[in-house]
Amino acid sequence: MKSTGFAFRQWPGMVWVALLAACLLSMLLVTYPIFDFDFYWHLANGREMVNSAQIISKEVFSYTHPGEHFANHEWLSQVLLYLVWHAFGSHGLLTMKLIIVGMITWLLFLTLRNEEQSPAIAALLTVLVVLAGLNRYHVRPELFTLLNMALLGFILYGFCRQKLPRAVLWAIPFIMVLWDWLHGAVYGFAFLAMFVVGENLKHRVQRLQPQSTLSHADLKTLNLCFAITLLAMLVNPFGLRTYGMFVGYVTGESNLNTVITEYTPISWEYSRVFILMFAWFVLLALRNWKRVDITQLLVAMVFALATLRFSRMEAAAAIVMAPAIAGLLKLSMQASSRNFERKFHTATLMIGGVLVLWYGYAIKFIPDAPEPDSDQYHYVNIYDLSFGYRKDDSIYPVGAVNFIRDHKLTGHLYNSGNFGGYLSYQITPERKIFQYNMGTFGNPLYYVRHPDALAKWDINYAIVGTNMEMNLFPEKEWATVYCDAASVLLIRRTPRNAALIDQYEVHYFSPALSGASLLKEAKDPEVLPVLADEIGDYLDERKDRRIAAVWARILTGHAQLRREQQIQQRLTRALKYNPDPALEEIGARTHG
Repeated sequence: MKSTGFAFRQWPGMVWVALLAACLLSMLLVTYPIFDFDFYWHLANGREMVNSAQIISKEVFSYTHPGEHFANHEWLSQVLLYLVWHAFGSHGLLTMKLIIVGMITWLLFLTLRNEEQSPAIAALLTVLVVLAGLNRYHVRPELFTLLNMALLGFILYGFCRQKLPRAVLWAIPFIMVLWDWLHGAVYGFAFLAMFVVGENLKHRVQRLQPQSTLSHADLKTLNLCFAITLLAMLVNPFGLRTYGMFVGYVTGESNLNTVITEYTPISWEYSRVFILMFAWFVLLALRNWKRVDITQLLVAMVFALATLRFSRMEAAAAIVMAPAIAGLLKLSMQASSRNFERKFHTATLMIGGVLVLWYGYAIKFIPDAPEPDSDQYHYVNIYDLSFGYRKDDSIYPVGAVNFIRDHKLTGHLYNSGNFGGYLSYQITPERKIFQYNMGTFGNPLYYVRHPDALAKWDINYAIVGTNMEMNLFPEKEWATVYCDAASVLLIRRTPRNAALIDQYEVHYFSPALSGASLLKEAKDPEVLPVLADEIGDYLDERKDRRIAAVWARILTGHAQLRREQQIQQRLTRALKYNPDPALEEIGARTHG
């Protein structure tokens, strides 16, 4: 019987301190607002499955692809996300994320301790892993993949280091099947396959054999476990047979690789920590090339190289690289025969730890500097990872959806692909969406390249989020009736829409403008009344404290304007979403 090596009561106090510090820092790093474009898509699917008591595997939200089948490889996580959302709201989902990240941190820490690393280094590497993949820790099914990557690594490396008994391997088939229901275990299958290949190579290629290999009995058990896992995933109707979509992403057949950010190569701007982590791994591997563990090298290189092409893999790749770095670092420390070399390694790790903490603090608590001399207010940032425990609606067309409901717009809707998830949750089943950023709908910019093909859908109104798509709706034929920070709502210039256009067409206002720019526009006596109406119409449909404060300043400086009946009506409605003290005072003064 192998020793488990995890008698927690016998842990020294410093081990507990290191683990607690790693958990707290990791959870602090991932505490940022919910702002993922896919968030509401998962909620919409979860709601449909809960209400219908069946797995959704066909398109139900659009009028362009009704009933089209797709492989829903994340159906279970969508149900779980919706149930937590329905019961506890966004705070419940954020709490769930913190619990998952805490479990990931704990499993990684134990795995690195199995590599005989000190508690301090294990804690540092664990926090580095989370920081390297920080932009992937959104409230989405991927969280379950990251948790299972850490769990699979803990089992496999713990077994190989004789810290866990052979029987623990038989949990893997069950983990992989459940994983396929949560998010699709494609990463897990690749991890397990590379691990098995590496362990078999170490037995068959003696000149590459590291210091230790599995016994023949252990290797046989590992191979049998892999075969059973593969069979279980093939039998599972939501297993390997659903992975065609991933093949499409890899080969480019889905046409999404150049459109969706997470399927594009990594960049220094957004992935510098992962790039530096990978460089550290490569340098350590070169330093210890004669003694490098083939399994760790194979797994880490496959995931790291794939991440260079597909940025969405960086969090998973960081998880599998950490044990390899820990093992190589141990070899480097052992090979440092001179006192100077050992001190150099220690100093490097200390400096690295300080830099990790500083960079993490900068991301969470130091705001980006505004662009100099810019008339734009840049507050829609899909890479904003600053500290926050809320749901960020700035990237969603919240006001546009409220406008559609309030004015009962009918007919066919066109929407940008990014907004399909939010619209699926907010406007269906009463209204249907046009498209969403997933393989079922093809390339979301298809109609930008083939504008004539759009005519067959007889579009009456559109929610657009890119300049390229705006070209599909020329001003001569379409009127902008509402602007969100990230979208524009347009309706076709037809007789039935004429009255709505006359009342709500936007000429001057945009929530992307800075307060200074709006106040400057308000100085023009011809622009002022129109701009004031347009700001009021905007605030009637959504919350925006910044714009509410600007509107209050404009109304405060123009007594005659705020006494107009239409402004008073807009003010009353705007206070529904914007309980701004200055606006409330204006309303009280006006009515008094």
